[in-house]
Amino acid sequence: MLKWLTGDSKLQKDTKTFSSVTEGLQRLYKDRLLPVEQETQFHHFFSPALTDADFASRPMVMLIGQYSTGKSTFIRHLLGRDYPGLRIGPEPTTDKFVAVVHGESDQVIPGNALVVDSSMPFTQLRHLGNAFLSRFECAKLNSPVLEGITLIDSPGVLSGEKQRIQRGYDMEEVVRWFSDRVDMILLLFDVSKLDISDEFRRVIHSLKGNDHKIHILLNKADRVTTPQLMRVYGALMWSLGKVIDTPEVSRVYIGSFWDEPLFNDEQRRLFESEENDLYTNLAQLPRSAAVRKLNDLIKRVRLAKVHAYLLDYLRRKMPTMMGKAKKQTELISKLPDIYKEIAKERNLPLGDFPNPAVMQEKLKGCDFCKFSKLNVKKMDALENMLSVELPKLLALLPEETARAVNAELNQIGAQASPFAVMKTDGQTETSIYQSGWLVAPDPELSRAEFEQLGPGPNGKLSGENAKKKLVESKLPSTVLHKIWKLADVDDDGFLTLFEYALACHLIKMRLDGQDLPATLPPAMLPPDMLPGEVSNSSE
Repeated sequence: MLKWLTGDSKLQKDTKTFSSVTEGLQRLYKDRLLPVEQETQFHHFFSPALTDADFASRPMVMLIGQYSTGKSTFIRHLLGRDYPGLRIGPEPTTDKFVAVVHGESDQVIPGNALVVDSSMPFTQLRHLGNAFLSRFECAKLNSPVLEGITLIDSPGVLSGEKQRIQRGYDMEEVVRWFSDRVDMILLLFDVSKLDISDEFRRVIHSLKGNDHKIHILLNKADRVTTPQLMRVYGALMWSLGKVIDTPEVSRVYIGSFWDEPLFNDEQRRLFESEENDLYTNLAQLPRSAAVRKLNDLIKRVRLAKVHAYLLDYLRRKMPTMMGKAKKQTELISKLPDIYKEIAKERNLPLGDFPNPAVMQEKLKGCDFCKFSKLNVKKMDALENMLSVELPKLLALLPEETARAVNAELNQIGAQASPFAVMKTDGQTETSIYQSGWLVAPDPELSRAEFEQLGPGPNGKLSGENAKKKLVESKLPSTVLHKIWKLADVDDDGFLTLFEYALACHLIKMRLDGQDLPATLPPAMLPPDMLPGEVSNSSE
């Protein structure tokens, strides 16, 4: 009788604790979300049910592009070898989707055999039939890279309508299925092939909703000069602006992603920086995989909620006797207005509702009277999952992320070199040389300049006189202020010869692109100015 005062005690009792994010996602999906999906025909309208492998699989990277843009070559470049069945050429060579995964030995598994392996996250692809499965395979090989990530190679997107029809399967549907499950999508463009064909446009549109996963590679950039590269980049951004409908500018990595010598190395420094950015993102995917899976499940829960409310609304609006077909047609035509009504009634954001045009097409073949009645108990459990149980999983993320190990890429590693650096913890291409700057300067090299500026009787340079020379660096006053605070070791407002030499050294360090230290390290002071020595000398 007083149950409504204390809430649903059974729900509170069933609230679970989990040892890992993966285990939590698997159990919450099966116990809370899957029953709602089955009851509301969610899998017919959107995507098939998830499996344990979907939550436990390694992070995946899908490569998409028109033929001969370097997709398969990029995979070979990452792995340092060919994967089983790989063939590279200027013509369309990859005629199938290939999942490149880790294995103890080289092996090729055909699509029909692959989709019955419950340990792999591809079992749901069986619904696409033999036309697609004959063009899908898994290539296994022993590679340290694949211990961290899985790579999905795709056939080159074609430009002719005849070739598209002859595929025998819906390319956009397959790409949409993968895009919902991968952690990163790489769109490859060749500097000499910037045109976006009709099929490529449809494929890019099928990525909608996963825009945050898209990274764009402008490949073979060493084949053009710097002025040509500027024009190519501008043309690419113009083309993408007409296809990718987002207010943000897409991230474009410029370089030549293979192991061949650079044809034109004018922009070597740019290529190295762009490659370091990309490889760092790839290497860190295992650390962000749990976050991505949790985020995708939350998106799915929110979609399942609005879907359940929509079907219940449509069922309740149907007449009991006459005019069912007419009423159903009327409801379908008014779907955008129905979205607004449900959103207002249930306090739901309109952004959670599916595309009305797509939904209208799918609803045409349904009988609204057969939709299930809204199960309030299951919806309450779903709400509890969103508000209580998923936040508990969020609390496990920092610990799980800390335990995750970066993918081992040959192109980059934890130990920086003059040619590559993992851009984490503030490291950059210039920061690896910082240790060479964190040394005490030679004051004799600055003596003549110091004497010319006119030190006072105490042998020190005033701030007014020092400023005349220091501003010639054209560094902002805020940076020069920090340099002054670091160089004025005794904090008396004047600069000795050594302190002036130290200020000049810090200016050169900043002009070289290095970050200034927060405090002056002992290595930048001579032995007689170290804190211990100063106190001893004063005694």
